[in-house]
Amino acid sequence: MTITIDETKIVQTVKNISILLVIAAIFTFLGLSSKIFHFSESNPVMYEINYNRLSTPGKGVATSMKKTGEVQSKVLGPRRGNGKGGSKFFDEVEKVHGSSSK
Repeated sequence: MTITIDETKIVQTVKNISILLVIAAIFTFLGLSSKIFHFSESNPVMYEINYNRLSTPGKGVATSMKKTGEVQSKVLGPRRGNGKGGSKFFDEVEKVHGSSSK
């Protein structure tokens, strides 16, 4: 009795699993970045205490996650628009292109 292993199926399955794990890691990083940034804004003293307890590589990760959360907040946050649900960037582009066509 011979057991045959289909290597192409195994490779395809491993590729699919690895893609899903990368996507999950990205969403986890973005979600935690947002939480870290909001925590640093709402409770800066506790954030600083926790930050100082981290090792040097941990401080680098925390800093990058805080910066990512800050960018997310600017792009996706409630302060991004002009009160009408639009984006200031798109409003400025519309002004520039609208005035040049007149």
